[in-house]
Amino acid sequence: MGRASTSVAEVVGALSKADLGEAWRFWADKGAGKIPATLKDLRNDVVGWMGDASRVLDRVEALRRSESTVHDMLLGAHHFELTVGEIVAAKDLAYLSSYDLEASLELLRRRALVQECASRRVSADGVRSFAICQDLGNTLLGERRARRRGIFDALTLRGHLDRMYDDPERAARTPPARVRELYKLYANETSCVSRVDRLPEGLQDLMRKVVMEFGGLLPKAFFERMETDLPHWNGLRWGKILEESLVGTLENLELGRYGIGHSGETLIVFNEVTLAWLKRVAVPGDPDAPYDEASMGVDLVANVTRFLAFIVDHNVRFTAKGEIFKTTGKRILKDLIPDPGREVERDEVLNFIYSFARHMELIEPTGMRTFALTAEGRGWDERSLDDKVQALFDFIIEESAAERDTYHQARLRHILISMTKRIDPGVWYDLMYLPFLARNNYLCRLDELGVEEAFEGSEAPRSKTGEDLQRMSWGLVRWLRQRVHLLGLVDLGYDGSGHPVAMRLTPIGARLLGVEDPDRSSGGSGNLVITPDFEVVLFPSEDDASLIHDLDRFCERDGKADLKHFKITSGSLHRALVDGMSLSRMIETLEWNSRVPVPQNVLYSLRDWASQAGLMRITPDLVVHGNDGHSMKRFVQDPGVRSYVHKVLDGQRVQLKGDVSPARMRVLLRELSYLVELG
Repeated sequence: MGRASTSVAEVVGALSKADLGEAWRFWADKGAGKIPATLKDLRNDVVGWMGDASRVLDRVEALRRSESTVHDMLLGAHHFELTVGEIVAAKDLAYLSSYDLEASLELLRRRALVQECASRRVSADGVRSFAICQDLGNTLLGERRARRRGIFDALTLRGHLDRMYDDPERAARTPPARVRELYKLYANETSCVSRVDRLPEGLQDLMRKVVMEFGGLLPKAFFERMETDLPHWNGLRWGKILEESLVGTLENLELGRYGIGHSGETLIVFNEVTLAWLKRVAVPGDPDAPYDEASMGVDLVANVTRFLAFIVDHNVRFTAKGEIFKTTGKRILKDLIPDPGREVERDEVLNFIYSFARHMELIEPTGMRTFALTAEGRGWDERSLDDKVQALFDFIIEESAAERDTYHQARLRHILISMTKRIDPGVWYDLMYLPFLARNNYLCRLDELGVEEAFEGSEAPRSKTGEDLQRMSWGLVRWLRQRVHLLGLVDLGYDGSGHPVAMRLTPIGARLLGVEDPDRSSGGSGNLVITPDFEVVLFPSEDDASLIHDLDRFCERDGKADLKHFKITSGSLHRALVDGMSLSRMIETLEWNSRVPVPQNVLYSLRDWASQAGLMRITPDLVVHGNDGHSMKRFVQDPGVRSYVHKVLDGQRVQLKGDVSPARMRVLLRELSYLVELG
């Protein structure tokens, strides 16, 4: 067992006749014809094909999972070599049996993708190793970089180093493994920040502004609008200094083929350096907390419930275009929580809720050009708070406003959300921090995501706003402010002039994104005070979202302040009963969270109002109980109910018949507009 060969010709030359046939069939194209008769022709064909970088990468990427994993491990190893013991111990291959692993290595060897050799790293004789020959390994890495190349190389330190060490002279002195080690060293956050600090003073200030105001990408045209001590654009000199410092570069970026309105000279701070600098300055925290802050909580979820309740209680008509009449819209707004925050107008909130309800098929048009609740709409209020928030979140991810959004924004949103999972809940971040990082990440992946192909041909999507690099970021900021904040997933911070400057992830946002445990226990918090005149005062705690959501279902909201005020009325209780909230759940919410015992007159009135509203109970033996004689009489005489009635026990009890469960019977009766609870 000799030392590893360095050239493809040597590896192919060491194959037996049978193995050469296997290798020839693997590397040949479909139209290659018959297999050559001589060993010389076989070797020449295989060596020639293995010299084609594109063919090499295509064949490697077509390998099965087991062979591909082994080959990638070798490609990432020092000298492209690993001992058998190292391969067997690899976690990525733990799912393979010893037989399957040996078979994968043997298949790669017969195809000349690896060679079996004596280890050059272990002194003991006879240590068995597998390796990729140097020529093949370098060809593969070069082709992968070439396919990734383009905007990735221009925007990232990783791409810049790969391009530097593609130079034959440097490549001979610096193996790929060493390049990877250099990248880890230079991409370190402390290293990135220190290199910026060592720049010449004027250029150092410019770089800081480029990162903070433009996310690391400064088009030449924008330089004229900046406040800077530098007298004029000197891109060539700045680019040379930045490249030597491994901070950035100057590129002539032409992004039109990707559907982005940008072209011309651009000063670039590498993505890794931009991230490091933003991390240092974009997390204010105390004492740099914003001047003012705004939190939406779960108001939007409550407003969806109130909108659906209005549909049930009123004939909501719509126009020929499918829009709600303006006069009806004003009446609906009176039922919604009055304060929509600073970022959207009240009628915009209503339009959003209407779009959501139609999209989720919570409501449907009737033949009378009015709306009615669907089965999905009737079940909305029974869903958990987290489930409702998830549904709204899924909607805003894909929501599109034709006059503003482009092909890129939906993709940018997904990246932004994945990055939001990495920040700390409750900590203030600069408002532009995540939008800049999401945009830069997206730009680096334009080739990988096949964006250029999407904009080819007559059917390609086109930006209606001429979206450039800055507009891509600001589109995300607008979405954060007008949608993610509206849903209560982030709070916004404002400066003294009222401009939004910061954001933080809320507890409910953290739960939705999986940053916090959604199943954490939530006992009674004792932060309610209920007065005999039906006022409910909420003293804020760390996470009140679920409690506020429940209160909004059966109370009226009185203003919006640090101490939230609610009022229980017969109308709000009736709305909650219609929406499916049980009376016992309302009483439990008050008793479990109140600091002092709930006044007896409040509990008595809740039960009395529920009785007057026609609330009935159905027991496991299908007996319906009701305290209101008029409601029970109407119930028995209803043609829709009559087929279920077995006999009337008395003025307050009715025995139903049938072999259905109480839960199913409750659903049937509620579809007939009766307020029925299990119990």
